[in-house]
Amino acid sequence: MEGRTDREEAEIYRREAMGAFAHEVRTPLTSIKMVMELARRQSSDGQLVLDGELAEMLRTSVDDLQQLADELQETSRLERGKVALSSGPSELGAAIEAAAELVAPLTLDSSGPMGYEGPWDAPRLVRAVAGFAQSANRIGDGSGRVRLDVQPEGQAVVLTFTSGRRAGEPKAMAADAGFSFFRSRQLVLAMGGSVHCERADRFATFRVVLPLRREGEEQ
Repeated sequence: MEGRTDREEAEIYRREAMGAFAHEVRTPLTSIKMVMELARRQSSDGQLVLDGELAEMLRTSVDDLQQLADELQETSRLERGKVALSSGPSELGAAIEAAAELVAPLTLDSSGPMGYEGPWDAPRLVRAVAGFAQSANRIGDGSGRVRLDVQPEGQAVVLTFTSGRRAGEPKAMAADAGFSFFRSRQLVLAMGGSVHCERADRFATFRVVLPLRREGEEQ
């Protein structure tokens, strides 16, 4: 987002994040409405009758809705500096391996040195890596495979997530990236890192920079 101030860029990301959340929250809400309608049809007196299958569908939809609400609240608190993150140390290779299991059946093809430790919140790093992988596939080529290249850069390690090939005109990051992207970006910012994005038609790449030392810590 060249030519914009940090404040303008932050506001754009905030607006698109809310758009992504509003879109994704409709899925569990729609499922809940469908379950209620099916339960009503199974009754002769207009009451809701939930058999085992409908009850499980309802539980799943409510859980999905609760998870989205929790993620939105955490993202907001991270942005306002209201969440105390663990400062590690956390192992990058272990986080990438856990994230790969989390996103299955999506495949995360990782390459480069993995033996880094840094001042990162381990569970949140796993969620961030998983979120970037899911988002890259979503707005990239949708093949179900995302490339992850790991390389050192000064006092940081850079994770580059890529799906598809560069072609056509650049496109701006928007709500269609999914709420997972915006949540992951906020997690990385809270850990002292940065996120740089490029996308075009059926192509996306996220360059995620993670510091290897806490701010003010000597080498």
